[in-house]
Amino acid sequence: MSAGAAAGTVNGSMTAERHPDLRASDLERERTIEALRDAAGEGRLTFEELADRIEVAAGATTRGELEELTRDLPATGGGRVAPMPAGELVGPSPARQASVFGDVRRSGAWIVPTRSSWHSVFGDVVLDLREARVGAAEVVIEASTVFGDIDLLVPEGIVVEVRTSLIFGSVHQEAGDVAPAGAPRVILTGWTVFGDVKVRARRLGEHLADRLLGRPRRG
Repeated sequence: MSAGAAAGTVNGSMTAERHPDLRASDLERERTIEALRDAAGEGRLTFEELADRIEVAAGATTRGELEELTRDLPATGGGRVAPMPAGELVGPSPARQASVFGDVRRSGAWIVPTRSSWHSVFGDVVLDLREARVGAAEVVIEASTVFGDIDLLVPEGIVVEVRTSLIFGSVHQEAGDVAPAGAPRVILTGWTVFGDVKVRARRLGEHLADRLLGRPRRG
């Protein structure tokens, strides 16, 4: 590469760094979303944080907006998130749990396996994914109940595909049917007898897009 070409490359890079208001390309948005997924897979982002940041990245118009989304994440060359040291990794939660005459519940900070099974007889299955961390952009949750409900509480901005079979029950999906391109996906399978399936969303923290754009906090 000639000195002039090298200088042009360096100057171009410096110009981009000094002007965060430059328009972002589709490729830059896709790379940012990929980096966010990598970070979530390494346990750096909760499900809610991942969904929030992907929503902002998908609608970002400038490079500065994209840079803000990964500013608190360690980066390597090419925009990729640096791998987490082995000592910082936490093993996944049990992939199978069952109960008779009692509820099966998970909430708070926990790791959602790529595939998991949850079963209850005469009890509910209640799974709260908002503070959970995921190792993949798509997870499959199998939940089954007899005389009990399946209650899935998710962050806004993710896709929930309900494939559950019901006998004497109904599906009440209040969330997860609309999400931006590239959003994480939950596939809910299994069955219920004399029980309902509920998919709900309720925020834990301030919406990232609202904070970045200075909008009033949503309810």
